[in-house]
Amino acid sequence: MLWSVLVAIVVLYLLLNIGGKYHVVTREYEISDPRIARETRICVLSDLHNARYGANQSRLLLAVAQAKPDVVLLLGDLFDQHGSNANTTALLRELSSRYTCYFVMGNHEYKTKQIQQVITQIHAAGIPILAGTSVRLDSNVRIFGVDDGMAGKLKQLRQIRQAGSERNDTEYSILAIHVPNGVQSYLPYGFDLMLSGHTHGGQIILPGLLNGLYAPGQGFFPKFAGGRYDLDKTTLIISRGLARKPLWLPRVFNPPEIVLLDLKPE
Repeated sequence: MLWSVLVAIVVLYLLLNIGGKYHVVTREYEISDPRIARETRICVLSDLHNARYGANQSRLLLAVAQAKPDVVLLLGDLFDQHGSNANTTALLRELSSRYTCYFVMGNHEYKTKQIQQVITQIHAAGIPILAGTSVRLDSNVRIFGVDDGMAGKLKQLRQIRQAGSERNDTEYSILAIHVPNGVQSYLPYGFDLMLSGHTHGGQIILPGLLNGLYAPGQGFFPKFAGGRYDLDKTTLIISRGLARKPLWLPRVFNPPEIVLLDLKPE
């Protein structure tokens, strides 16, 4: 009897672990604002952790192609701290050859302990890194990219303050920062939208009951696990990411996801 129960548990775990991580979903969000000059679609890819999605990342590339984005925002932890990152660099090369791309650093880029090599690989793919810098899209949307706290918390806070001082109300402003945990302290800077990843969607979701079991830096039952949050005048959107690691922890009702953000004139 005991062996039957153990076998059933193992089988259920394998089904949840493999099935929950195999299919990638595309999740769309729409935001309207009178300052947005024309419709703009931003595709957000986060927390890949060097995962493989088909030969030469064909499954991911197909999903992005079907979305027809104007911009691809790579929102940190595309690289993994362990082992080779060949899957990631292959994806960067292919994306850069097809789309306008921007990269924002996550904690795992720094945890590789080869940050200069990571930066070189991103630049070799032809992708600018937004680290205390911004880019203005032709739709009157400005994206401010902030470095991860692993580069130095004081450095990150200086970049956020600088971005806040450069933000102006005539443009629709986006703060792109990998970790969402400090969002409450960023609200006074008045960004219209904040984009983050890092949480892996809280790993385990119970629809209608639990939006995430555990997220790094927030612990169990995180307040900001994934999805859309409307906070004062700032909207926060957290990508649940593309991670399949750690291998032993399943993603339950929490499939890997690509985020599509449709910005439209009001």
